[in-house]
This record gives sequence, structure tokens and C-alpha cells, in this order.
Amino acid sequence: MARSDRRLGRVSATRTEQPAPARAEDEPPGGRWSRVTQLPGRWQERVDRLRHRLSWFDHLARAGGRYQRTQGDLMAAGVTYFVFLGLVPVLLLVASVIGLVLAGNALLQQELYSAIRNSFPGPTGVEIVRELRGAVGSAGVVGIIALAGFLYAGLRAMDKLRLGMERIWKGRLDEPEFLRDNLQDLMALVALGAMGLLSLGFTGVVTQATGWLTGLLGIQDASILAFLTTALGLALALVTDVVVFLWLLKVVPSTAHPLRRLLPGALFGAAGFEVMKLLGSLYLSLISGSVTASAFGGAVGILVWINLVCRFAFFTAAWTATLPQVQGDAHVVTERTEPVVPPAHEPTVRPGTPPGPPGDGRRAWRRRSPRP
Repeated sequence: MARSDRRLGRVSATRTEQPAPARAEDEPPGGRWSRVTQLPGRWQERVDRLRHRLSWFDHLARAGGRYQRTQGDLMAAGVTYFVFLGLVPVLLLVASVIGLVLAGNALLQQELYSAIRNSFPGPTGVEIVRELRGAVGSAGVVGIIALAGFLYAGLRAMDKLRLGMERIWKGRLDEPEFLRDNLQDLMALVALGAMGLLSLGFTGVVTQATGWLTGLLGIQDASILAFLTTALGLALALVTDVVVFLWLLKVVPSTAHPLRRLLPGALFGAAGFEVMKLLGSLYLSLISGSVTASAFGGAVGILVWINLVCRFAFFTAAWTATLPQVQGDAHVVTERTEPVVPPAHEPTVRPGTPPGPPGDGRRAWRRRSPRP
């Protein structure tokens, strides 16, 4: 009995003598996860320091804040939907135009049908020729349907673009008028299409003029010709983009700012749009080597590219609206209002009310000072 008591005493003494695990000295007071939860605050402090140090970074931050507050992503999604929807009637319209051209030229039809039969011998070529003849015969009906679909998708896309620009510039939407708004959207759609056709025409003219100029100067090097053609084409594209962005920033939201104040925003948008065109061309060249990637990646890539262009257009509007010279044009009218309750150090006591003893909890009646 005595031995068992001694053993129990030794075991209990051993257990009581074991020290508790010491807490790490470097552990933060909020626990092991406090360092993770403090990361957003530290990141915000660094961003604030950069904004105080770099004026262009502060401008980008203010433009991003305006873009987010006015729901620029939502507006860009609406424009993207209708622009992508309008690609189908555009393709049908092009096919109907080709069909109408073939319908008026019997010799060209025979040459095309012969080329198809030689390329696809047997029943496959016969089936393709029969379908093509049916398409040529119904080119007029297909063209009318495609034109109606293009007008619907184009007008809705221009409507979403106008509403987004109004929200970013004015912070609100103008009073809607059905006839006026649709007429403006139709004129904007025609103007945008004309600008696109003029850009393509100018590109061809520049290419021909460059070849004529190099021939006149006796330059036979193909690399020099390619460089001159690329440089002139890029300069022409930048000029066209500047005009388009000036139209987006001035005409679409109906702003009263002069064009010289909006020119930096148009240059910013034109440069960014050219970079996005180069990235889109690089993407298409990368997926062109695979049939599967071209079939699926082409449509998805076009959809993503359209959405990025729409987002960048709205961000350009926010960037332009936060320029110091543009914000200086906005006149803010402030109204002076008098406080409803007078300050605490000048209490107004209601006449006829006897002052109470200190500490009795009675409050002095305060009345509103009369307006002059």
C-alpha cells in the first residue's frame, strides 16, 4: 500500500512539473492569421503612397474608381452582346451581296461551279453546287433579313454605348425620347460604318501610293517598301482612331467640353486601341495553325476581344472625365445652409422659462433662428 502511494506521488509530481508549452514571442497579438488579414491594409497603404508620389498613377486610380462607380463593366457587357449578335447578319449580308453579284454574271457562275467540281469531284461537288445555286437564287430575301437583323443589333449596341457614356460623363441618364434617341443611334451607326469603310479605302490608297513612290524613287528593296507601307498604314489608323474617340467623347454623350480638352483622351484611346488590335492579330496568328483551335478559339477570342475593347472605351471616357483641365470646366454650385440647431456654446433659451438649478436635468428650449 505504501509503495503504491509512493508511485502515485511520483507520477503526479512528474505531471505537475512538466512546463506548459511557451507561446512564440514573435506571434502577432491577433493570432497566426492576423498577418494574412492585414495584407489588404498594407497594400492600400502602398497604393496611397504611390498615389501621393506619382500624379499619373493617381489619375489612373481616380479613373478606375469612376469606371467602377458608374458600372462600366455592365455597360460594356451590354454593348458586347449586341455587337457579337450583329456579326451573324453581317456575314449573311456579305453572302447576299456576293450572291447578287454572281446572279448578274452567268460566266462568273460557270467558272465558280467548274472550280468547285474540280476541287470536290463526285457527289460532294454536285451537292455544293446545288446549295450554292439555291443561295444565289435567294440572295435578295437573305439580304433583306440580314439587313433587318443588322439594324436591330446595331441600334441596340449604339443605344447601350450612348447610355454608358452618359453615365460615365454625367453620372445620370438623360430623359429618354424614342424617336430622338433612335435617330441619333441610326446616324451614329451610319457614321461609324462610313468611318470603317473610309479607313479600309485609305489603307488601299496608301498601299498604292507607297508602291508608286518607291517606284518613282527607284527603291527596289522589299523590306523598305514593307516598312513604309506599315508606317503609313499605322499613322493613318491612329488618325482614324483619334477621330472616332473624339466622336465617342464629344458627340455620343453630348458633352459641352471643347475638342482641345478632349484631345488627350482621344490620343490615349487611339494608342490603346492600336495595341489591342496588335494583340488580337497575334492571337489569331497563334491559333491559325490548328483546325480545332481555329473553330472554337476564334469565336471565343473575338467575343473576349470585343468585350475588352468596349471596356477600354468606357475606361477612356472615365480617364478623360477625370483630367484636371476637364474637371476645371465643371461648375459646381454650392448652397449655404444655416444649421437647424444653434451651436452648443450659444444656446437660445425660450422666453419665460426660469433657469433651473445645475444638475436637475432640465434642458433649455432651443428654437430655430429665423431666416433673413
